[in-house]
Amino acid sequence: MPIPRVPACLNTSENDLARDLYEPCLNWAIRFDRGVGYFTSGWLKCASRGMASFASRGGHARWITSPVIEQRDYEVISGAKTVDTVISFFRAKIEEGIDALAQEMEMNTLNALAWMVFDGIVDLRFAVPKEQLDGDFHDKFGIFSDNEGNELSFSGSINDSIKGFANYESIKVFTTWDGTSRYVDDDKRRFERLWNNVDENVAVFSADDAIKNRLFRLRVADRPYKKNEDNIDNRWKHQDQAVQVFLEKKTGILEMATGTGKTRTALRIIQSLFDSGRIERAIVTMYGNDLLKQWVKECLSTLSNDIHIFKNFENEKELTAFLLSRRKALLIISMDADLLFNCVYQLEKRLPNDKESVLFVFDEVHRLGSESFRKKLSGKFSQFGYRLGLSATPEREYDEAGNCFIQTEVGEVVFHFGLEKAIEKGILCEFEYYPISFALTDEDKRKKRSIIAAFSAKKEAGEFVAEEDLFQALAKVNKLSPAKLPLFESFICSHPGILERCLIFVETSNYGEEVQRILIKYLPSFHTYYGDDDEINLAKFAKGELDCLVTCKKISEGIDIKTVKNIILFSSDRSRLVTTQRIGRSLRIDPNDPLKRAAVVDFICEPSENSAGELNADEERREWLLELSKIRREQ
Repeated sequence: MPIPRVPACLNTSENDLARDLYEPCLNWAIRFDRGVGYFTSGWLKCASRGMASFASRGGHARWITSPVIEQRDYEVISGAKTVDTVISFFRAKIEEGIDALAQEMEMNTLNALAWMVFDGIVDLRFAVPKEQLDGDFHDKFGIFSDNEGNELSFSGSINDSIKGFANYESIKVFTTWDGTSRYVDDDKRRFERLWNNVDENVAVFSADDAIKNRLFRLRVADRPYKKNEDNIDNRWKHQDQAVQVFLEKKTGILEMATGTGKTRTALRIIQSLFDSGRIERAIVTMYGNDLLKQWVKECLSTLSNDIHIFKNFENEKELTAFLLSRRKALLIISMDADLLFNCVYQLEKRLPNDKESVLFVFDEVHRLGSESFRKKLSGKFSQFGYRLGLSATPEREYDEAGNCFIQTEVGEVVFHFGLEKAIEKGILCEFEYYPISFALTDEDKRKKRSIIAAFSAKKEAGEFVAEEDLFQALAKVNKLSPAKLPLFESFICSHPGILERCLIFVETSNYGEEVQRILIKYLPSFHTYYGDDDEINLAKFAKGELDCLVTCKKISEGIDIKTVKNIILFSSDRSRLVTTQRIGRSLRIDPNDPLKRAAVVDFICEPSENSAGELNADEERREWLLELSKIRREQ
């Protein structure tokens, strides 16, 4: 569903709040969190059409509201001897509120609420201030979310009641797509603190089965909405399945295509393990400062506030503070062999008998199989109770030792959701594939002959030489061939739109300069991104201030810029791992461009005369990407 266009400020004099806020958001969102002082049938009646759409698409609402409590009730609470007495008292007050609601509601509205609570669409909890606060729970705010990371929050003076709509009331709106995301994050953190009952000045009580059953007995007819699998957004059910599988297995790898929610799924696993008390510590590790910073942001905005986030990368050195923390603690640490060895050593030293309560999360887990990790960390991770690997392509091609290490230390692939399924389900967009054939120059061929001769000479002299090193050296000649450049310029002339929101992957910065000499003739707003010194260019590209970015490997993992539309591959690896990550940059759905169709331009080296009819690596990649480009979204 396209994201809604909601004014930044609404009031009941100039706006119909049901029409201008609730209805468009409920028609779009898949989650609705609401904290409100008082809830009555009036709101549900006014928002009935939006709630019917929300329910039929499998939406889930969490509502925190205040039971109707009078002054004498506070005297009873303060004199209570036990927690059970307080809970019993509130259950009685909530049931009184349900009886009042039943008398007030029209039959259709009452029936709708009863069914939505029964179906789990609406989850109710009740809040009562305590400690430093002795009044009512009187807040009014809410958060709408979809499954693609887009969120809208609102806050204002209106209660969810008929009188609320009749009063002069106003609401401010914030979204993750217009520069006000920090307010959305604040509202999310506040709601999670309340929902999980960790705010020391507010007691939150769940609607237990007795209360839910009492509500459900108020139904008078069939569901007033369709509860049909055909009407539910099934695109993201794989995340639920992945969470369930890992919680059962405790160890293993989630193999999920780029853009299908690996990070979000991992965060749900982390939160669930903390909430259930199965872990007290979590360590999340990955390579690259961009990705590390993105994880910090996701953790802060998604995990509940009772989980303390620590960082150990760049100038942040919080490993010791993480280990000494008495709260639930999560550490985000760079995937570096020495750093991780020290981390494990300290955990072994401080938690010798409590390793079952530790979770390790390895993002882009294929990196863990490198020789440096194998030498330094063999047998280190397998001693901990929970190990989760994440990758779109976890298998390391031509590295059996690396794959064996990952399987031993992290686990096998326990869940798979690939590119094909992601495109079919509409999680990733369809794309056009443009393979451009090129012939090596005479100089390229001379370089290859020289490489082969040097390899053969070393082998004959009895020196150990890895065939993989030979393949890499020969492939680099293809990647740096100047034969591609005039073909590239010709393609730009015939397809000028290809440079719009475009990432160009090159092997070296020197080759990138050759590409730039062509780009400058056709496009003024481009720049390079080769390392940390160019971070400002990545930020400009993400904001839309640059149309095109020329880069090497840096941006290929984990960076989420939904507006990327086109990919040009001057440099492609033999393995599918890097190619999958790179084309994945363009396949993410852009909520502001629902008709987005990506394009991938690839350079295919023509087969040599002595290939004996066998497909070379470029031709294998062409066949694979051609098949992927034929996949169409399910209707």
